[in-house]
Formats: sequence, structure tokens, C-alpha cells
Amino acid sequence: ALTVDGAARAASLDASGDVLAGGSLSVRGAASLDDALRVRGAAVFGSGVEVSGGARVAQALTVGGAARAASLEASGDVLAGGSLSVRGATRFGSGIDVSESAHVGHNLTVDGAARVGSLEASGDVSAGGEMRASGEL
Repeated sequence: ALTVDGAARAASLDASGDVLAGGSLSVRGAASLDDALRVRGAAVFGSGVEVSGGARVAQALTVGGAARAASLEASGDVLAGGSLSVRGATRFGSGIDVSESAHVGHNLTVDGAARVGSLEASGDVSAGGEMRASGEL
């Protein structure tokens, strides 16, 4: 066993067993670990973090700035506190509910039946087939 009570300097250190540091550990150059890193307290990074394998977050994840992902899959609910912009095609595997107004900036195509409580048009309306109304048309 080696016990050092004061400062110690070494050009290199090779330990084949456990190393216990009772205080802070500072490393001036790059550090490489051949196995897992476990941190019991908070971890603070002064620069970016790169993960080359999968990452799992066991509790809530908060991102203070923009977040970018090549793909995103969620097994639970997704809540957006602001607006949601989608640049590509959007597909829904189930129904979609809109509790407020919906604006379609271009054409709207409905391949199946459409039920509308009230329909107002400021331009032309055309139907390629039969059009039925239970009231005045």
C-alpha cells in the first residue's frame, strides 16, 4: 500500500488494483477508461458531450436550447409547449384530434368519408362525385 499525505507528482501511474482518492481528482490531459464510468453525484461538462453508443435516461430530460435528432420515437405521450413544425410528410397511425382551428395553406385531400359540423368556403367548392346535404345547399 502507498499512502501519501501531501502533494505527490508522478510522470505516470500504473495501478493494478483499486485507487481511492479522498479529495478531488484533476486530470490535465485526456482520460481514457476501458470500462464503465459511474458518477454518484451531478456531472458537469464544460464543453460538448459525444455518445457513440445508445444512451438511456431514466428520468425526465430537459433541454435548454434547440435539440436535433435524426429520428425520434416515443412510447408514451409527447407534449409540445409551443408550436410544432414538421418539414416532411406526416403520417398518423390512428386518429387525429384538433381542439382549435386548423389552417391548411394549400390543397386538402380526403380519401375517405369526411364529417364536418359546419363548412364555410370563401372560394369555389367542387365535388368529383355525389354531394349530399341534410339541410339547404
